[in-house]
Amino acid sequence: MIKPRRIGHATFETPDVERMIDYYTEVVGLVLAEREKDRAFLATKVGQLAIQINKGAAERCTTLSFEVAPNSDFGALARELEKDGIKSERRNDSIPGIGPVLTFNDNKGTTIALFKEWSYVGKHLQHHGVGPLKLGHIAFVVESPQQTAEFYSKVLGFRVSDWIDDFFVFMRCNIDHHTVNFIRGSNVKLHHMAFELKDFIHLQNSCDLFGQKKIPIIWGGRCATGRATTSPPITAIRTIR
Repeated sequence: MIKPRRIGHATFETPDVERMIDYYTEVVGLVLAEREKDRAFLATKVGQLAIQINKGAAERCTTLSFEVAPNSDFGALARELEKDGIKSERRNDSIPGIGPVLTFNDNKGTTIALFKEWSYVGKHLQHHGVGPLKLGHIAFVVESPQQTAEFYSKVLGFRVSDWIDDFFVFMRCNIDHHTVNFIRGSNVKLHHMAFELKDFIHLQNSCDLFGQKKIPIIWGGRCATGRATTSPPITAIRTIR
């Protein structure tokens, strides 16, 4: 079984790469680690690759990457995936800080990229905006949270942390309460993503920044599941993708 250690980065397509770069550097506070004609790579202030932006016809999240153990055998993992009828491919996409990857599609069509070699990127570059420490989790709208949870459990080794009734599932691959979550809806799409900050003061300063830039905060409070009584408050804002 595949056993991811953490989420790596998310890949987005957008018709307006420049606008998206501007938002994620000036507001979210990621660092532009590398830029190509139709691709850009953004890292957190500690140097972890967090977002890849590709030019595309529509706005969508296309890929999630996950780190696996350094001694993972991609050949053995590919054979295990094949037993479940899942085709995979070993690739080297020349992504900054990431070595060769093993890719396959999950049950909703998102590409999953497994990597075992990585290094810090953009670590010494100046950041603006919020300046998160890492990409926290990704949430999708899916037609059947049960079927998607079963795929992530059986194929990727994720564990269920919580359910909200039968329409919203939270799943983890490490000690964090959740790394991915899936909520029921008629159209498969990105629901939200979260970035981890240092502490409450970091969060408070971020809210001040949103106010200065006239960015509306659409929700704020403590998480309704998991460590609801001990985890720091979280804030949701509308983002440009």
